[in-house]
Amino acid sequence: MSVPSDADPAIAPFKLVETRPGSHSLLLTTFDPADEVFERYELEGGGYAWEAVARHVVENDASELDDRVGFDPEASMFCAYGEDREALYQLGTRLAALFHDPTRLAAIIESIGPDGFDD
Repeated sequence: MSVPSDADPAIAPFKLVETRPGSHSLLLTTFDPADEVFERYELEGGGYAWEAVARHVVENDASELDDRVGFDPEASMFCAYGEDREALYQLGTRLAALFHDPTRLAAIIESIGPDGFDD
């Protein structure tokens, strides 16, 4: 897996990497300070929580990405993957905007509700 030396500011702190020729992953391994928003709702702000947020974004705001990205998170890492680099980049810009906007992230968490998260 190749990791770029400089993260793209449009998707930071997410990183988009080519895992093998033609396959890409959108990764998040640093959850601070956004995890504080999840904690307000008694949720762990790790990879599974970000998967719920990403699925919500795709289902409600970016349906054109639905069949273009897959998800494979772990507790310590959010991972979206696929062959469509542009789709992952678009998802990354949307998620990065939420990461940096606690008010919008909280609204999404409330919209998903406690039953929509796997811890």
